[in-house]
Amino acid sequence: MKYYAESHGVIYVIDSTDEERLSESKRAFEKMITSEVLEGVPLLVLANKQDVEGCLSIPDIKTAFSDCISKIGKRDCLTQSCSALTGKGVNEGIEWMVKCVVRNIHRPPRQKDIT
Repeated sequence: MKYYAESHGVIYVIDSTDEERLSESKRAFEKMITSEVLEGVPLLVLANKQDVEGCLSIPDIKTAFSDCISKIGKRDCLTQSCSALTGKGVNEGIEWMVKCVVRNIHRPPRQKDIT
């Protein structure tokens, strides 16, 4: 939780070829986005391995994570297709995140009181 409190943005990477572990990934995602200290923090979801034939598409991933939408709340959020192998889509996602962080720079990361 300590590193959540110091976050200005979150990048969550999904393996688009691992449909078997998608529900596990969704549970981890849900746990993360419901953290109080991440409320309002921009969220970039990178759907990795989009260069692999037969991978889950962005609409497939959005459908699988659809019941998380209400938990995302009022924050900037982007789901970006990418390939870490080729680099396609990675820069676009990072550039989007930088713009969000700069726009929200007035809002310091939340500090959770430990008493």
